[in-house]
Amino acid sequence: MKQVGFLGCGKIGKTMIRHLKVRADHPIAFVQTPNFKGDINLDCPVVSTFDEDVCKADLVVECATPDVLKQQYQYYLRRSDMLILSLTAFSDDDFANKAYALCEKHGTNIYLAHGAILGLDGIFDARDILNNVTIETVKNPKSLGRSDTDRTVFFNGSTREACQLMPRNVNVHAAIAMAGLGFDKTHSKIISDPNVSTNSHIIKLEGEGFSSTIDVSSFATGGITGKYTPISACGSLDRILGGKTPYQFV
Repeated sequence: MKQVGFLGCGKIGKTMIRHLKVRADHPIAFVQTPNFKGDINLDCPVVSTFDEDVCKADLVVECATPDVLKQQYQYYLRRSDMLILSLTAFSDDDFANKAYALCEKHGTNIYLAHGAILGLDGIFDARDILNNVTIETVKNPKSLGRSDTDRTVFFNGSTREACQLMPRNVNVHAAIAMAGLGFDKTHSKIISDPNVSTNSHIIKLEGEGFSSTIDVSSFATGGITGKYTPISACGSLDRILGGKTPYQFV
């Protein structure tokens, strides 16, 4: 039995908390989030800022923002494993190196959620023979915080630049980059289209002796997050905690 804490408690966090409550085999230790809205039944402490006496858990799920993660990670990685959803934070080499160093020093682990994308295991396995990786994302302007009235390609460049430009919108791009060629050698295109109601991602891979295309589309839920992402986050949590199914894909 592992104690699970949460850094952030928005749409994804609440879905994961409800999932854990249904499982009923791993207690929720705490939730750290400002301006908590009590639309979910919690029997654990809720704090707005880190409290060393309260914020203790075997696993801390980060489902906040990249900025919050960068402000808080050092408190948690000293004594807890972390499941991280804000993968664009790793486009900042200084943050990434410090986080990895903390894990090495304290024997903790970072788990990276695959979020809205599929096939990261295959990309990771092929990383040594990959030559070219591109990602094209199409979202409604509202999901991107924009007001375009026509289909607009507003970014076309390296994934590192995309992560710095839209840190809350391109975690899929960060996941692909980390699994494959890295942030500088992965190419990102972001398109705003007022005529779509989905978040779609097309990933094209080329390598020595093979090519592949991954096409994922998820209905938007009125904000940044697509409908599939909270479901996949629960799946990531299950795989870390174990004990859910009699078999495991590897």
